[in-house]
Amino acid sequence: MNRNTQLETAYHRHADLLYRLALAELQRPQDAEDAVADAFERYLTSAPPFQNEEGERAWLIRVTVNRSRDLYRRRRIRTHEPLEAAETIGVTDEAKEVLHALSELPHKYRTVITLHYLEGFSVAEIGAALNLSESAVKMRLSRGREQLKPKLKGEDERV
Repeated sequence: MNRNTQLETAYHRHADLLYRLALAELQRPQDAEDAVADAFERYLTSAPPFQNEEGERAWLIRVTVNRSRDLYRRRRIRTHEPLEAAETIGVTDEAKEVLHALSELPHKYRTVITLHYLEGFSVAEIGAALNLSESAVKMRLSRGREQLKPKLKGEDERV
């Protein structure tokens, strides 16, 4: 299979996941698109040979997360725009509130929570994708949930 065909196949398999992950990190659709485009550019120029689809997905996730963090630092995004993209994919108001609360978490917690709860990744898969031990992933999930509780409780009390 030639490199362009591999890129096209990888794009169809993983682009939506990578976009959602980058959007959760960056909170701006344009920046998320840039992060995903950069990840696939890197795939084309310097991706190692992969044993299977899971290895490819893990590599692309790692590159996308790293690129998202670079963009976040470089552009110094301090305020978050409304999740305009959420409207285009049919997300409810309640889900938007959860995504907003999630956006207020530090990156290391936001990433693992997004992958686990929104994308359905197992702890082992997250560990492989982010190059973390399973215990580190579990700890980040636990601490992230603890930080989300007060933010989401405030939402429940208003209702």
